[in-house]
Amino acid sequence: MSDDLIDPTPELPDEMLIERIRLPTRVVNALIKGGLKTIGEVREKSDDDLRQLQNLGENSITYLRTTLGLPSLAGVRPARR
Repeated sequence: MSDDLIDPTPELPDEMLIERIRLPTRVVNALIKGGLKTIGEVREKSDDDLRQLQNLGENSITYLRTTLGLPSLAGVRPARR
């Protein structure tokens, strides 16, 4: 991994590319292979959607929710005002 990667935090903007975040290689590969490119796309997915991705298990989903501040287990965000 490159030294210019960014640590995962809930404060990262939705537009941030997954490949720019310091995440486990297996997690990054699973997300990208699943067609997800940005943190916002990951945040919008439900647990059930994430479970469908190959090589992404419960521990990885929990890790993503904790480090990226995923809004809810259903992948639904509160309406923006």
